[in-house]
Amino acid sequence: MKKVKYPEWVPWDGGPTQLQANDDEWVMQKGEKEVIFSKNKLDSNYFHVRSAEKEEQIYTFQARYLYQELVNKGFILKA
Repeated sequence: MKKVKYPEWVPWDGGPTQLQANDDEWVMQKGEKEVIFSKNKLDSNYFHVRSAEKEEQIYTFQARYLYQELVNKGFILKA
């Protein structure tokens, strides 16, 4: 089983140095590929994740892991 690092920082975490914490969505991009994260407005335990291939609801902790996986694959957060 592949071990995945739990990310210590994601852009939707609050804090004085995190300028993107209050954004409605966060776009990760690598070339023409994009993955868009947004908080579920009805239930804070879920995130809505969209890409060209699929759209799904995932738990907040899964969104953190997915964010880290994308960073490891070379995706960067669009400002």
